Amino acid sequence: MAFEFESARRGLRALLGAGLLALASGASQAGVGLVWDLAQWSYTLAPDQTLELHAKVYNEASASEHLLGSRFVAAYGEGIGTTFDFLPPMLALAEQFAGMDLAPGQGMDFVFGRLAPVGGHAAPGSYMGGAFALAFLDATGAEASWSPEHTLLLTVVDGAPTGPGQRLPEPGSLALAAAGLGALALRRRCRPE
Repeated sequence: MAFEFESARRGLRALLGAGLLALASGASQAGVGLVWDLAQWSYTLAPDQTLELHAKVYNEASASEHLLGSRFVAAYGEGIGTTFDFLPPMLALAEQFAGMDLAPGQGMDFVFGRLAPVGGHAAPGSYMGGAFALAFLDATGAEASWSPEHTLLLTVVDGAPTGPGQRLPEPGSLALAAAGLGALALRRRCRPE
C-alpha cells in the first residue's frame, strides 16, 4: 500500500471529525478499538537535533476483532509553529504496520515520525504544539481513528546531546549511575593488596 504523508494530511482532518464522532457515539464498539499514544510528551534536545517520536498502538480489550496493519489508511502529523517541521519516519508507517495483527488487548511499538528544526537549528527555549492522528479500517470498512489529547513540549538547550532520538538522562538515572560508580570505587579501595 503506498502511503504519502501529504495526501493523508489533507484528507485526515475531515476524516478525524467523523471518526471522533463515531467514537463518542459508541459506534466503534463493534470492530477494532484503536488507541495509540506517544511514548513521551516532553523532551530536552540540542538546537540541531532531530527528534524521533516513538509510540505504541493498542487494540482495546473491548474490541471485537483484530487490528490489522493491512487496514492502515492514514496518519497525520504536525510540526511546532515555524520552529520544528514534522517529517515521516525513516521506515514508512505502512511498512512498520505491514505484518501487524493485534488481538483485543494487544499493542505494538512503532516510530510515528520525526521533528526537525527548521533550517537545521532551533533557538534555545521551550516549544509546545503538534497534532497527531492515526486511522485504520475495521472489517466492515468503517474507519477507526484516534488522536492523543496531549501537547508535545520540546525544551531546546545548548549543550544537550546531539543525534536522532537522544535525550538528556533523567536525574534518577544520573543518581543511580553515580551510586554505582561510588560502590565500585569503594570496593576497589577496600580490596586488600
